[in-house]
Amino acid sequence: MKPVAAVQEPLQLAGDTLTLLAWRIPDLVAYQHHADEYWFAPLDDTFPLVRLNSTGVEMLRAMNGHTTVGALLEKYGAKICGPDGQPGHWHLERWATPNYSLCYYGTEPPGGHRHKAKWDILLQQIREGWSGQEGFEGEAHLEDFHHHELTHSAEDDGHFDLIETTVSHLFREPNDALNGLTYGRLLMRQLRKLGWFNPKPKTILEVGGGLGYVAQELGKELLPFERQGITYLSLDITQPFLKRQVSRAKAGGWQCTGTRANGEALPFADNSIDLVIDNENMADMTPVKLTRKELLDGSGDTEQHQEALDWIRRLRLPIEATVPEDVIFNLGPIRFVAELWRVLKPGGRAFLTEFGIEEGWPAPVKLPGHTEYEVQYSHLRQAVRWLGFQERYLSLPQFLALKPDTKVLCTGAAYTIQRFCQAMNKPFIVRAYTEPELQQALGDILPKLHGCHYHDVADPAWFGLLDFKVLLLEKPGGAPKAQFTENKGYRWYSQR
Repeated sequence: MKPVAAVQEPLQLAGDTLTLLAWRIPDLVAYQHHADEYWFAPLDDTFPLVRLNSTGVEMLRAMNGHTTVGALLEKYGAKICGPDGQPGHWHLERWATPNYSLCYYGTEPPGGHRHKAKWDILLQQIREGWSGQEGFEGEAHLEDFHHHELTHSAEDDGHFDLIETTVSHLFREPNDALNGLTYGRLLMRQLRKLGWFNPKPKTILEVGGGLGYVAQELGKELLPFERQGITYLSLDITQPFLKRQVSRAKAGGWQCTGTRANGEALPFADNSIDLVIDNENMADMTPVKLTRKELLDGSGDTEQHQEALDWIRRLRLPIEATVPEDVIFNLGPIRFVAELWRVLKPGGRAFLTEFGIEEGWPAPVKLPGHTEYEVQYSHLRQAVRWLGFQERYLSLPQFLALKPDTKVLCTGAAYTIQRFCQAMNKPFIVRAYTEPELQQALGDILPKLHGCHYHDVADPAWFGLLDFKVLLLEKPGGAPKAQFTENKGYRWYSQR
């Protein structure tokens, strides 16, 4: 169930508002339902579709950054703009509010440059409106969100379609960018190339496995005899997700059990796990907001703040000469890798991926109902090396060897098309679509859609895949590996 957004009151079309310029949001997708009826989707999917006639579409097109709200009101205010009989005045009051987000009113476009409008700044403002809070949301908020607010979210794919869309979710179906594979199957192939299944692990732990697609596809990539003797453990803080993970893992052929727990305090014995897989969870783990005084004094105002400061001191993380008024520190991910060091067997390994940064301090990323926080990878890498891990660090597209120039449908367009299909009682899932795949999914609906656009899969405008990093960890102390050279298919082993 999607968290309910704060409903914005309609704008008052008077005074200074009338002098503002109007821009329509770029990349809007429209569906021509009838000859003179076009559909548009508000950002808030609890709001009905916006239905416009040709006059309403003309008003939307006139929002080009050169026309004032007052001029639009004078020309279209009294005209009927859609089959529901609402006049232009009604639409002008609502379209620029976060719940609709079909247009923007201002003296300048977001970012201040007419030809280089930073629409991502507007999106951040919209998400502020969705979340209902600005700035830092507190050190217990993320756990509360996943414990209490997602009780119905595993009934379908809606949560990961609209709220926490992940790379693995977008690629849960075979895709050309992944050489015709799913994310889970390609991940398994890459882990095997690393030699992580020779010998095969006896116990695999997946942390925060979403709706279970990765577990299912990992299992399908292995033959039955290869899965034999492996125990697959699913751990999640959200009970409904956990049930779906176990079900899909079993469908993939795994012998699987589920445990409800927080990844920052793993309920497993020391040296008990061979392999850990963590896909896009660390941004959900506990953030701590430290003040400049706390950083400089090394003394925290709370027990949790003191724990964060102790880690900063222990890891000898650099503090810049000019300290900001306050900073965010990824306490949860640091706790998590410390737990990995404890539970992994000597020779055990972990695959971790999440979006993040390499310089500065983490920033918030607003999502409906909650906020996530970037992972600071230079801090995290310092932590894993301090713990004793051998580590390798690279981008997710590099690790998966994605085809970077594969064209895929804009994710925003996919969300919108899903709304149109729901209104027509037709199935449509949100994922990474190539043009042929979208044609196959939509059939005769596709020619009625206007504004569908595609990006290279590596283009930051699509999903920012280059911001997703991979940490490959290995705990030293495992059994020595046999040394060999290979020539014409024959392996020659050394005597050492």
